[in-house]
Amino acid sequence: MIPCIDVRDGVATEPSGIPGLADPLDVVGIAGSYAHDGASQLFLDVVDPWTAVGYLPGLLRKLHKTGLELIVSVQHGVLPSPAKCAELLSAGADALSISTSMVEEPDRVAEAVRLLGGRRLVGVVNCSGDRQRGWRVCIHGGATLTTADAVALSERFGELRVRALLANNVDREGTGIGYDLDLTRAAARVSRLPVIASGGAGSAAQLVDALRSGDATYVLVNKVVHSGRETVGSLSESLYQHLHAEAD
Repeated sequence: MIPCIDVRDGVATEPSGIPGLADPLDVVGIAGSYAHDGASQLFLDVVDPWTAVGYLPGLLRKLHKTGLELIVSVQHGVLPSPAKCAELLSAGADALSISTSMVEEPDRVAEAVRLLGGRRLVGVVNCSGDRQRGWRVCIHGGATLTTADAVALSERFGELRVRALLANNVDREGTGIGYDLDLTRAAARVSRLPVIASGGAGSAAQLVDALRSGDATYVLVNKVVHSGRETVGSLSESLYQHLHAEAD
């Protein structure tokens, strides 16, 4: 399970409902709570443009002390120069995510893979649609719907051998209705990468469905834990019970 924190101007975009936080907007405090509950990875979704993230290296150094592996997205998956990428990786990011640049600047992405290594990059496929109509790729944080096919883009990420592939149906974000399992299965099949299911998590049963039926290796959770409705610990316990019951 990978919790996600949305960040703007160095703080969480919305106050967290996690009990006991000294500051519900403090990214380090929220991340520390997730780490205390047993999370081992964190997806940091920084919506600021690259020109406004001077605070980020310092924030990453603090987050690194939590022991969490950090996957960092900046400006909706825009990839800047390799030097800027290397700065964040040196500051504590374990991997940077790529989304928008894979559509707009695929040659730059290929160059980054060559210089940084695929293990330092995570592909992100944000899309809208369903299996019947097909999935069209969204970029710039969902603001732009393209004609690019999400399954074809997943395959291209697989050819680059990046660390993992996050498959997210934006139609389900924040709904709690569960992940798009048709999407995660298709992405896993064509990419042959570990897939992170994203978009729609609302219960432990849905997390189990993604892992068991959706061919996902990881599940991303955001509002369900950020709101305080569930904790990483409570979901982990329920997840264990569901999987243990299935094994029996």
